[in-house]
Amino acid sequence: MEGQEVCMKLILKKAAMSAVVSAIVLILTVPAGYSAAPGSGAEPKDTVQAAEELTKLGVPLQKDPKGNVRWIEAREGELKDKSLSLLPFLPELEWLEIGNGIITPEGMKHLGKCTALKRLYVHDINLKGAELEWISSLKQLEALSLQRTQIDGKFLKHLNAVETLKVLNLSGNTITNDDMGQIVRFKNLEVLALADTQISGAGIAKLEGMARLNEFNIGNCAVQDYDLSSFLSMPNLRIVYAEGCQLSDYAIGGIVARFPMLAIFR
Repeated sequence: MEGQEVCMKLILKKAAMSAVVSAIVLILTVPAGYSAAPGSGAEPKDTVQAAEELTKLGVPLQKDPKGNVRWIEAREGELKDKSLSLLPFLPELEWLEIGNGIITPEGMKHLGKCTALKRLYVHDINLKGAELEWISSLKQLEALSLQRTQIDGKFLKHLNAVETLKVLNLSGNTITNDDMGQIVRFKNLEVLALADTQISGAGIAKLEGMARLNEFNIGNCAVQDYDLSSFLSMPNLRIVYAEGCQLSDYAIGGIVARFPMLAIFR
């Protein structure tokens, strides 16, 4: 009997210890699909928590009728590296604007996981020296703007949205004639903005034959009268913004006479 009592006490003691361990594990374990509460610094595991965290960080979110975050317009510096790390948890995000503020090239790499993006507008932040390799993952892009981000044309070789891209704005950056060979790959471009870049008429000539180009901004570029003939090879071109270019009334009149549906604004 005495031996049985000792044995029973050992069993009960072991059971009690097991219960304590189980309780500790239960307290510490985070259920699948969820992490610590927003603001805790833990990585989110679902879209709801990511949206809550972004809202807490002051990022303006716009949702569709089903509650999916589809648009973010953060043009006043609301997005920073920390908030960019949350964007891959928004699988329906299609439209993103990032303007002003301080964002590093390292932080921008998170956008490579936002593969549903169709429209990406980035402006007035410093990305100097970044080749933006992550952009190769965004194969559904229809519009891309990197206006005044201090990039150069090296990133273009990583841009794979060859069939879908319709709008490209690289104004205010170090884009040269040598980069036109990459831009001409995008045969479906309808809008191209290269204002305040280093292109000249020689660069525009490399774009000859872009059949769908409809709107072209070459403001403050080194374009001369004799360069306008390149426009004649672009059958759908309707608007050219040429403010700051040294173009004469005579040259513009001559091109418009041959191409009556084209308007050139200075």
